[in-house]
Amino acid sequence: MSEAAHNGEAATFSPTDEFEHAIEPIKVGGHELSIDLGIFHLNISRVVVYLWISAIIVFLICWGIARIVKILPSRKQVAFEGLYEYIRDNLVAAVMPREAVKAWFPYLLTLFLFILVNNLLGLVPLPFKMSHEYGFLPEFTAYAATSNIGVTLGLAILTFLLTHFMGMKHNGALGYFKNWTPGTAPGVLKPVLFLIHAVSEVFRLLSLSVRLFANLLAGHIMILVFYSLIFMLSTATLFLAALIEGGVLAISAFEIFVALIQAYIFAILSGVYIGGAIHQEH
Repeated sequence: MSEAAHNGEAATFSPTDEFEHAIEPIKVGGHELSIDLGIFHLNISRVVVYLWISAIIVFLICWGIARIVKILPSRKQVAFEGLYEYIRDNLVAAVMPREAVKAWFPYLLTLFLFILVNNLLGLVPLPFKMSHEYGFLPEFTAYAATSNIGVTLGLAILTFLLTHFMGMKHNGALGYFKNWTPGTAPGVLKPVLFLIHAVSEVFRLLSLSVRLFANLLAGHIMILVFYSLIFMLSTATLFLAALIEGGVLAISAFEIFVALIQAYIFAILSGVYIGGAIHQEH
């Protein structure tokens, strides 16, 4: 809520404010929610709540699937097994060495589901924003945790660390970094090539995080803009408001497709990077 609104002036809606307010600590009774772990102090913001909800949903999905597994499969089990095999064969086995598929399938599947649930959860209005206008009552709003650069960067850093850890584990620390330069390259060029490769590794990290962040942020800003237009034009003409509402539905449907594609891209690129570190090109 803007300062003008508190002073009784007309409030203006800014879609970007929705994302700025999401990182502010949630307040209950005037006190900020937080967890004090001594060294670390964690503020409970809307981003944190959405991440917790997504983690619980992913756990319940996996737990529920494990509960329905039987020797004689039901239709639900057959559908889940088909999805399981598709992800295993087309997301993991297609980009990773055969011997690494079994070990890394759980990580990539969890990463895919966690990002997908976060993306889709951003299309569901939830009461995690406090409205000053109605006595600090919960106000329904849509937000995606993956539209926060801190979240996507954290996921990308995890893949980044695992990539280089597995590269050093399978090739030795010296051998892993030695393979960053072609063996046939002239000795005078090797330091330059090594530096170029090091920079490319950093850009992998940035591109992996920014791609997911930018796509989710842009999509949700568009939805918020259209919603604001509906409220502004509903008093002027119902036809324009209905037309814009149809645009919101179309964008929301497209956002479901984007949510699926971006989760798939993030997971498959993570598999490519980890698999490439395990089996380096010599």
